[in-house]
Amino acid sequence: MASYPAHDISARPDLGARVEFEIRPGVVFPDWQAIRSEAAETALLMIFRVMGIERRWNHYRPDLDRVRTAILQSFAETARAPALPRLATVTGMTQNEVLPILDELKDRDLVVLDDSGRTITGAYPFTEHDTGHNVHHGRRVLRAMCAVDALGIGAMVGNDVTIESRCRTCGAPVHAETGDRGTTLKSWSPKDAVVWVGDHYDGGCGATSLCTTIAFFCGDAHLRSWRESSESGAPGHRLSAEEAHQVGCAVFGPMLRRIGVEA
Repeated sequence: MASYPAHDISARPDLGARVEFEIRPGVVFPDWQAIRSEAAETALLMIFRVMGIERRWNHYRPDLDRVRTAILQSFAETARAPALPRLATVTGMTQNEVLPILDELKDRDLVVLDDSGRTITGAYPFTEHDTGHNVHHGRRVLRAMCAVDALGIGAMVGNDVTIESRCRTCGAPVHAETGDRGTTLKSWSPKDAVVWVGDHYDGGCGATSLCTTIAFFCGDAHLRSWRESSESGAPGHRLSAEEAHQVGCAVFGPMLRRIGVEA
């Protein structure tokens, strides 16, 4: 793989120590065992810093988890978010009980709602919008928020998936396939494909800020070209496809653990 000029890589700031949160009994977020390179660790710690990871996961309660996992299961199984009546039914709550939980999940930036506050449009790593990051899971095509999210979906659902995206600079196809039930990256093309993880987080919503800066590139030359453009010079980190997959597995691998989403 071609080397990436050092002056284009942000110097690692003091990102702090690894943190983890128990999101349900026996399930810890993130899965640090998935992180096997310094570059992946640095990028993940940067993401946690800019988004304020404690705001998301401190005092994360079982009622929040019940609603959020039901939303994730719906996306994984149908490629769509559940409507409010369906969400109430599957969680055993009333709609009036679910609504304030959705508000809190939105405030924590764990789900994305429309302006009405009653319709779910996303729950990381999934979205109902066309982002260009498509994940083939069985017969379903799931839409991912960003490149890292797409790479982490296989580990989350416990099945191998195929990722179809495009180079942010030239639009050339980027293709990847996972192995070992989503926990390894079996193949990808082009072989020099890389992922940029920017640090732009704004408005309390990663879907409209951070995720827009996490993208595939068919190689370092096209990443460099994009970075040098006037609108995309914010700091961040360049990852190989394998390193980006490590980050995706660390973040999303625990999300449905012990929940049992079927293929």
